[in-house]
Amino acid sequence: MKRRPQTAPLRFNCRRVSPKLALVSPPRRIDDRRDAATPGFTLVELLVVIAIIGVLVSLLLPAIQAAREAARRAQCQSNVKNLALAVLNYESARKVLPPSSEMKQGVSRNGPTIELSMYQPFDATGSGLEGTRLSWIVKILPYMEMQSLYQQFNLKADIFAQNLNVAPERAQPPILLCPSDSAVGRFYSSSTWTQGKSLGKANYAAYASPEHITCQTVAPGALINTPQPLKNISDGVSNTLMLAEIRTRDELTDQRGAWALAWTASSILGADVHGATLLVRICGQNPPPTYYPNPAWAQYFLPPNYVGDVSAPRDDLKECNDSAGADLEGMPCYVEGDTTASPRSLHPGGVNGANADGSVRWVANEVDFMFFGGVIGINEAVVLTQ
Repeated sequence: MKRRPQTAPLRFNCRRVSPKLALVSPPRRIDDRRDAATPGFTLVELLVVIAIIGVLVSLLLPAIQAAREAARRAQCQSNVKNLALAVLNYESARKVLPPSSEMKQGVSRNGPTIELSMYQPFDATGSGLEGTRLSWIVKILPYMEMQSLYQQFNLKADIFAQNLNVAPERAQPPILLCPSDSAVGRFYSSSTWTQGKSLGKANYAAYASPEHITCQTVAPGALINTPQPLKNISDGVSNTLMLAEIRTRDELTDQRGAWALAWTASSILGADVHGATLLVRICGQNPPPTYYPNPAWAQYFLPPNYVGDVSAPRDDLKECNDSAGADLEGMPCYVEGDTTASPRSLHPGGVNGANADGSVRWVANEVDFMFFGGVIGINEAVVLTQ
């Protein structure tokens, strides 16, 4: 019997295949990518989205601007209050309010004039009728923690004869600047009036008179040409407007805002609220009557931000070389010798002011003639009802 030959057992050499290799799919064709693309915006949908965003921005922008202006106005209020408190600190230390100028009475054939002189630089003896022309702000600098700037001024020298190397009149302290205005970097200089010197501009002025500034001996405001005690304000310190905002222009020969200079619209104001018993200004009568606002003159007064027409009063300056540009900016000017000017701001509806007790007051553009004269004057006993 034949035996079957034995064969070797079958052996399998199995290797573990990596799952990554096992699941590799064949490369996709380029054409297959189109099938996986997600749909995008149509042109109409894109335009609708842009329109909605535009509407939202238009709704939010005024609110943002209003919030910013509210913050700027609050800063201006803080500044004018701090200035008023500095004036009161000056009064507390010296028992008198700081003079807003050093103007003296003019000279005529019949002797001294009733009005002070801002446009007659010298009298018959050659003495200056405007004094040093340093403003009330210069005098209160130590009471605003600016002693170093104060010491740079020569208080016995004219404003245009200060140390050329130091030039403190060019400074622009932040406390004197309202952020709503763009006074930073603006200066006043005139070959005719400033001897080529440049003066920094700011945004606050004091009322020397409810009438013309040169009529302040008859119709005085809180800060006049001589130091006066606080008790002279018989109408009450809380009823007397002492300080107000002013605007500046980016015009070199425009004096408005030149804070160190005791001139109209630079650091002092007159409201042009005439008082008379006749249709003659009180400073045109000799002897002059007691000041009391006369409604017969109401068309001539200068309320806040006043623009008027070509025949109306304007801010009275030494020079008004760009009258058309001033009109466009809402800051009309002329050269008339009135020594009056309007308080101004870029706040909607009025200006910030400060009373003689240091409190802050808002003065609306539509302020009443009698009220305005009464709140600026210190002793005319007008009943304030506004």
